[in-house]
Amino acid sequence: MTGRICLIKSVITALPLYYLSMFKAPESVCKSIINIQRRFLWGWGKEKRPISWVSWKTLCKPKEEGGLGIRDICKFNVALLAKWRWRCISDEKRKWKECLDSKYGLEYGDSQIPVKLQSWWWRDLMKVCMKGDGIGWFQKEVGWKIGSGDKARFWEDVWTGNVNFKTMFPRLYSLSLNQGQKVEEVGVWEESVWKWTLRWRRERFEWEIPMEVDLSMHMSRASVTKDVKDAQVWTFDVSGCFTVSSA
Repeated sequence: MTGRICLIKSVITALPLYYLSMFKAPESVCKSIINIQRRFLWGWGKEKRPISWVSWKTLCKPKEEGGLGIRDICKFNVALLAKWRWRCISDEKRKWKECLDSKYGLEYGDSQIPVKLQSWWWRDLMKVCMKGDGIGWFQKEVGWKIGSGDKARFWEDVWTGNVNFKTMFPRLYSLSLNQGQKVEEVGVWEESVWKWTLRWRRERFEWEIPMEVDLSMHMSRASVTKDVKDAQVWTFDVSGCFTVSSA
């Protein structure tokens, strides 16, 4: 049993690695690979269909949670593709990235290219990373390490804490004149001291003032630094860099 588990991890899972890291595998392909893994684990050397004594979902859990640490092919495929998404938004300098940036625009992933003109690879990449409600599972786990505020958007991005200000203070967001602006555009340097300069559509009502005070407290926790670029971080890893295992 131990030997078969090792072979599943090092051989059966590794064989389609290149394909899984480049393309979104059809559901039928994932099911076929899982079927091969399951039959090999429970019935190696048997002609009849073996009995699966434990659900495959349980076996794919980490050992700390009672599983065997076998990779779920479907989730593994998504994590491998998400690594390309991470490389697109990171500071990595590559020619392939410049080509994608010129065609799709990689800053926030909001491509203006019609779907019919997008490559199948790009469509699959967007589907797996944006799958779900709102902005998608991948973007929800990406935050900003604030520097000079040259990239992170003040209201829409997560740059202090775990939630963006737009979600935390929807009422104040609706009143703000700084919507869509970057952090560096919502303040000024006065003699090496950073001063916030929020602009509003009108004066706040008395019941809105506590919200503004709470917002100011969250803003004070961030440290804006001159001549330091903002950098995106992956919140699931201590290093701040995306890894397939953490996804």
